[in-house]
Formats: sequence, structure tokens, C-alpha cells
Amino acid sequence: MDNERILVNDTKQVDVSIVMPCLNESKTIEKCIREAFHFYSKNNLIGEVIIVDNGSVDDSVVIAEGCNATVVHAAERGYGNACRIGFKVARGEFVFKMDADGTYVCDDIQKMLVKFNEGYDYVIGSRLKGKILPEAMPFSHQYIGNPIMSLFARFLCNTGVSDICCGLKGFRNDVLDQLVFQSPGMVFGPETTIVSRQNGLRIAEVPITYRPDMRESGTNLRRYRDGINNMMYIFAQSIIFKKYNND
Repeated sequence: MDNERILVNDTKQVDVSIVMPCLNESKTIEKCIREAFHFYSKNNLIGEVIIVDNGSVDDSVVIAEGCNATVVHAAERGYGNACRIGFKVARGEFVFKMDADGTYVCDDIQKMLVKFNEGYDYVIGSRLKGKILPEAMPFSHQYIGNPIMSLFARFLCNTGVSDICCGLKGFRNDVLDQLVFQSPGMVFGPETTIVSRQNGLRIAEVPITYRPDMRESGTNLRRYRDGINNMMYIFAQSIIFKKYNND
């Protein structure tokens, strides 16, 4: 691992930060960190990997520290809470958020960096326009849930993206301070894009590859509850809803 590590110190500019919220990811965390540092190495980037532990009771933290990642702890449970803590400590010019379950491919970040160089402020991946590997996403999510939710978000919130819940996304660090994210849980997913649009950020979307979850225990998502909460948030943030409440 050490031969692929990109050393970071307080006096050196960090090009890229990858933030990964973590809750009992001992089966996959090492692979995810190794892939991130390998990505930095082969692209000559100065980078850091920030693991935000959210109350793991397995060996996730020990493994992450052994892989030279920066480990911080989110006292309040919840996916959104963990992501916000990670964003606060990230030092990279570009800050990416991805999951620690092995489903996302670090090499796709290179395509996203190209969009930043073209002047965009926020770049999100699209699994639906990219490549979803066999067994990576349930039929109901791939062809019903995600497309419908994303369609509503485009129509009601003018997001302009095809995959509102994609977990691979990145920001220019200098715009993060102007964004206020409030969701403690999985609603953080659509919230990032909707709030970015509301704040006038220039948004781009790139097709990415989505792999099967590599954890033996499966996803931390509560699919139906999280889906309903996401839809409620989209409606609450919609142009129509806000116009109705302002009249």
C-alpha cells in the first residue's frame, strides 16, 4: 500500500479529496481506499482519502487507519451527518463523495475532473446513462424507482440530471461553504443536487460504472422508507410547492 500512497501535509496543495461515509464496511473499506490511492498515483494527483466513521462496531476504523486514510468520527448517526463532517475537513481543491461498499469506480473521477476544468462547480455521476453491471442494482431501482424519482426531480426542481440518487459526486471546494445541507440521513443524496441547483451552481453529469455491492451483509439502505423520504423532499423543494407557499 505504501508505494501507492500520496503523502499529504498541511503545507502542500491537495488536488482531490475523496470522502467515504462508513458504517461497518470492514469487508470493502480496504479495497476502496487502495483504489483511491492508486487512482491518485497513476494520475499524478496529490490526494487524500477521508473515512467518516458513523459508529462502526467492526474493524472498519482499524483497517482504514492501517491503509493510511484519514479517519474522522461523526457523533450523530446518519448518512448525511457523516458526509457533512467529511466535507468540513476535506482539503482538496475538488471534493468527491463516494460510498465505501465498492460499488463505484475511482477511475470515473477522471471524467468528472474534466468537467471541472470546463468550468462546472458540481459534477454528479449517472449510473443510468453509464454501465450497471449484472446484479449491481435491483430491477425495480434501475427501471422504476430511480428513473421516476429523477424525472420528478428534473421536472419539479429543475435538476437536469438523470440519476438523482447517485452516490458518486464532486464539488469545487470553494463552493461548498455557500451550500447548506441539512438532511441527517439518506435524503442527503438528492439534497446535494437540489441545493446546488437552488444556489445557481453549474452542474454537469457524466456516465459512470456501477458495480455490485461487495459487502456480505448487503446495503445499509432501507429501500422503501428512504425512497418515500426522498420523494417527500423533492416535492417539498419543488418550484410549484414553494410558489404555492409564497402566494
